[in-house]
Amino acid sequence: MSIFTYIRVSTVAQSKFQQQAKIKGKPFIDKCPVTLPFVERPRAKELLEILTEEDILHIGDIDKLGDNVHDIIIALKALLSTKAIVNFTRFGLEDTQANAGITAVIAAFETMLNMKEYQVQEKTIEGIARAKAEGKYKGGKKGRKMNYDRWIERNKEVINRLKAGFTTQQISDETGVGKTQVSRVRKRLREIEQSNQKDIFPSEQKEQLTTTV
Repeated sequence: MSIFTYIRVSTVAQSKFQQQAKIKGKPFIDKCPVTLPFVERPRAKELLEILTEEDILHIGDIDKLGDNVHDIIIALKALLSTKAIVNFTRFGLEDTQANAGITAVIAAFETMLNMKEYQVQEKTIEGIARAKAEGKYKGGKKGRKMNYDRWIERNKEVINRLKAGFTTQQISDETGVGKTQVSRVRKRLREIEQSNQKDIFPSEQKEQLTTTV
């Protein structure tokens, strides 16, 4: 078994004494901006290549892995794929609990991203519908219309279960998607089927809309 500590600093001198006091085992230190994704950092890449299920990795806080939720999710999944035990000091979890905690964090972050995407979609649809009702909608710029196929693909697991008659709770339990998001998809499908909001999608996809949804 090997023990490692991963540290990211923006400069060589940043909190040098404080960082050294937290090192356990062999240190892997990246001197780079937080905006550089974890999986692209030189020392982090070395670490991912050598970690095994017998090793323990210590990291001070999750924000060392990236400056946005998407990059942090990718970093966490990369670390879990090594099967090493990953301890985040700030979480305060023991070795046997650490990876289960990380899995829960990933699920929470992915739900957060889905919520943001759904909210953007809802605002777009509501805005276009309102503009149409007021006679002000002249169509979006090329490439900016909502892509029906992408929406269906992104939500296919939820949609398939909705069509099969599953309850919101059942869908949430099986897919890991929050109940609020399942309800949003249900609402969106109903709106697409019952209103002229289907015109939001490109004309070549309207036939699909009436036959597949």
